[in-house]
Amino acid sequence: MSQTPKTSKILLVIIIVLVVAVLGWMAFFIWGSNDNSENKVSISPIPTKLAVSPTTSLKISPSPTTSPTSKTTPNIYQVPVGETYIISSEEDTNGDGDNEILVITEIKDGLYHAYILSADKSSILYDNKELTQKPVRISTQIYGTGETFPSWMLVFTEQSGNLAFIHWNGTEYEIPESLGI
Repeated sequence: MSQTPKTSKILLVIIIVLVVAVLGWMAFFIWGSNDNSENKVSISPIPTKLAVSPTTSLKISPSPTTSPTSKTTPNIYQVPVGETYIISSEEDTNGDGDNEILVITEIKDGLYHAYILSADKSSILYDNKELTQKPVRISTQIYGTGETFPSWMLVFTEQSGNLAFIHWNGTEYEIPESLGI
């Protein structure tokens, strides 16, 4: 009979040690983490108001598939006086490591102007004021076999084959005569 009370006491001591250890661990985890603010994880309630910072700004850069949605733009593309910006695309199309910029504008007499600016916008690398159609989008792709640089593809009518390429022939930009506009 003396074995039963001794076993009960040992079991009681083990349970007390475990409870104290668990409570100590919980206390350390809860209060100890307040001392180290770098590793602190906090859960916030859902805000009732959303605040917008007055310094938030939205930067939009043109992409090869930009659709013409606005006729006005800051003169970052050196749009000539009397012409209206339509669409633009940036791509490294001559292998120099810099993105050249193709810009399409509308001229008042029903023609469209295509010109390519250097990456730093200091010089015009190509200039054509005789486009008779407005492109609905600009895409880039390799023009033909043996070509290594992407060319700009001006799409005038979707899914019709009504398009033109402006590509780098190794010395200058051109619209190939076989695809003349």
